[in-house]
Amino acid sequence: MRHSRFITSTPLTAGLLTGLLFAILVVPLNADDSDSWYDVSKEVTLSGTVSSVLHKPAPGMIWGSHLMVETASGRLDASLGRFGLEGDGALSVTPGQQIELTGVMKTVRDKEVFVVRSVKANGKTFTMRNEHGIEVSPLTRERAAKKGVTL
Repeated sequence: MRHSRFITSTPLTAGLLTGLLFAILVVPLNADDSDSWYDVSKEVTLSGTVSSVLHKPAPGMIWGSHLMVETASGRLDASLGRFGLEGDGALSVTPGQQIELTGVMKTVRDKEVFVVRSVKANGKTFTMRNEHGIEVSPLTRERAAKKGVTL
């Protein structure tokens, strides 16, 4: 039986492609500050009223879902990330609802965006990102809930 050298390199190629996919999903491509995408020491907490819920970004916005929030300082684009409104136990809000956001204000593509780490709504706290700014997936939330861990 004749063997091809391409068959033996398939696992290596699959491993490299998997690594590349992981890097693409974890590294924030929209970061404007190469030193740190998310600096927990610069976190602030803001309160406001949801004016609109965007499950998909409008043109010019960073990837993921967004909330447009009216605060005492004006309208705010709050980025929830790719998983903010997805999965069991995900955040569910409607226009007119009062919420509290914790995160960091960033300038991305010459626009101000509030990168949200957590949202308090409906008497609960919903974690969007960890303390390093990495988005929390629905699977991670599900596993934490089964273990009784609060994210």
